[in-house]
Amino acid sequence: MQLMKLSRFLLLAGVLFLLLPGSLNADSTKKTATASPVLSPGPELVEVGVWPMVIYNLDVHSNTYYMTAYVWFVWRGNLDPSETAEFTNNVESWGFTRVKTYPKPITFPDGSHYQCLRIEGRFFQPFSLKRFPLEHHTVALSIEDNTYAADKILYRFDQKNSGLDSSLNIPGWTIKKWTGTAGIHHYPTNLGDLSLGSGGSDYGTIQFQVEVSRPVNFFLWKMMLPVLIILVATWTALLLHPTQLASRVALTGTALLTTVFLEQGYSSNLPEVNYLVLMDKIYVVLYLLIIASLIQVVIQGALEKKHQLNEFRKAQLLDKISVALQAVIFILALIFINATTH
Repeated sequence: MQLMKLSRFLLLAGVLFLLLPGSLNADSTKKTATASPVLSPGPELVEVGVWPMVIYNLDVHSNTYYMTAYVWFVWRGNLDPSETAEFTNNVESWGFTRVKTYPKPITFPDGSHYQCLRIEGRFFQPFSLKRFPLEHHTVALSIEDNTYAADKILYRFDQKNSGLDSSLNIPGWTIKKWTGTAGIHHYPTNLGDLSLGSGGSDYGTIQFQVEVSRPVNFFLWKMMLPVLIILVATWTALLLHPTQLASRVALTGTALLTTVFLEQGYSSNLPEVNYLVLMDKIYVVLYLLIIASLIQVVIQGALEKKHQLNEFRKAQLLDKISVALQAVIFILALIFINATTH
């Protein structure tokens, strides 16, 4: 009897021994699978740097300019971003050149890959002339991947190694500063690519911008000096004796005609725009002052025969007050126009 109980106990213990390790292995496998989920790979991060060597032929008529620059790419994955990079504001694809520094990308000791392009071409950037001839313009280089969306390739700007060459000089312009930023260009369409889904698509971009401005000397000596000469001639006419009607009319009339020719001269060098530039507004003030002086001269000339000695003195005093008042109006108008024109 005891032998039968012992045999049953051994049999039950053997069954439990066989089942227990399998259960433990299953629990262990389940915990391992839960602790290490499979992560989807993220986009390839590409570092992009820009170094312009030459910028020339900045044309405000066509809103274009030419640029020669080095652009480099540093990445780690299998995709070569230097092959699919597109310079989106290039406007002459037939004249655009891109030359690789290396036939194939080189690999650094840390495992990252490198390729550099030397590009040259004509680029487009809308220019605002509202503050001509004191305007500031931005000369930009726009880079975007034309094949892989932002879920495959993202750009990061190489702030440390980018910049402007020390020999860079744009004739007729002063270089102020440069900036470089990375971003995302969102298209509200899939561009017909069904692999992107039915919604929009995003692509990584780099914007490298150089801010330039016209020298202040250009404004002072080439634009404002003729205006001041015309005003002095107009005010001189008012300071002449009221009896010298012919000289007074000749000076103001000549000043008015000269203003018309000067305005046409600088306007012919500007593209057609649907707004008044800063210099246009200054010439509007100039026209008003000359016309006011001409009206004053004509009225005093018509009253010349009725003038007596005391009335001549009053007329001369009125002319001097008019000159002083016009000078104040002109200075205040310049300050207001400069402050409100953006």
